[in-house]
Amino acid sequence: MDYTPTKFMAEDAHYDKGAADYAVGFIECLCHTKGTWAGKPFELIDWQERIIRDIFGILKPNGYRQFNTAYVEIPKKQGKSELAAAVALLLCCGDGEERAEVYGCAADRQQASIVFEVAADMVRMCPALSKRVKLLASQKRMVYLPTNSFYQVLSAEAY
Repeated sequence: MDYTPTKFMAEDAHYDKGAADYAVGFIECLCHTKGTWAGKPFELIDWQERIIRDIFGILKPNGYRQFNTAYVEIPKKQGKSELAAAVALLLCCGDGEERAEVYGCAADRQQASIVFEVAADMVRMCPALSKRVKLLASQKRMVYLPTNSFYQVLSAEAY
């Protein structure tokens, strides 16, 4: 893919190809969980890879990511849940942050659980992650043991 950083990159920010490659590589070690691609490696298509490279590869001068919030609209049946689950796993298990907190939020618990279930399936399908992640399915929570980071489902119903 021919990549050019987003036009929203700040003037003092820079593109770190290594950081972007790491994020893309982490996601591409995961497997699809549904449909025709189930069990096959998650090979990002161009538009998905651009999103990942923009979010994880554009860094401020202090080394932190420029973008800590991303609003992405994706039409039905285009792999929203798979991509969101892969990003959640990257933030929880692949970011190297001690005690990272990753939350999956939605209006109701069933909706919020969709991405969690995909992420849990991705963990089960990946030997390296399945050894290091404790799945607490009844709590809709997973803990990455090496850093004690977690991914937790939250819904508005709880409040």
